[in-house]
Amino acid sequence: RSLPKSCQVLLFSATFKEPVRAFAERIIPDPIVIKLREEELTLSNIRQYFMVCQNSDEQYKALCNLYGSFTIGQVMIFCQTRRLADWLSGKMSRDGHQVATLTAELTVVQRASVIQRFREGKEKVLIATNVCARGIDVQQVTTVVNFGLPRNQDGEPDFETYLHRIGRAGRFGHRGIAFSMVENETVELVHKIEEHFQTTIKQLDPYDMDELEKLAA
Repeated sequence: RSLPKSCQVLLFSATFKEPVRAFAERIIPDPIVIKLREEELTLSNIRQYFMVCQNSDEQYKALCNLYGSFTIGQVMIFCQTRRLADWLSGKMSRDGHQVATLTAELTVVQRASVIQRFREGKEKVLIATNVCARGIDVQQVTTVVNFGLPRNQDGEPDFETYLHRIGRAGRFGHRGIAFSMVENETVELVHKIEEHFQTTIKQLDPYDMDELEKLAA
């Protein structure tokens, strides 16, 4: 309200939720809007893969196989629940990984501290719920892992959250790689994401070490 009428306002985001869009329309009269169709939003610089794993233990074995197959710098791993994030953090810490956890119960100050330590490379793994799916730019992150696909309340794919999650890899135009670990009954969700974004998500065998090693090429 105190800004001069002549000031110029620019808003940038991969996606805008409706409340944000409505607020922007109130404060910016007659805006110039440049946007892509939603199906064009998928990130071409990020290779996308999925693996079929029947439970959390199999997902963890698949994750270990990824680490054993090619060099992973800093990685962000997304979980649907805080309970799963805490379980995974404990498993990885016991196996010698430097792990930080970012979930909704942390205060703003605590979240900022976790993110800053991750940016500085003090932890190589950031395990997060959707609280970290947006707006975190860490250039060193080359890999994103979905420990289960994001879903809405109806059990359908949450396309917007998926896009923001994988977008944490390959920041600033760099190449990135994203893995999604799904169960047999949720493979259909992968195909819906492919159709929605008109992209290809290739299936990998999490136990085929030769195939996994080719990802480093």
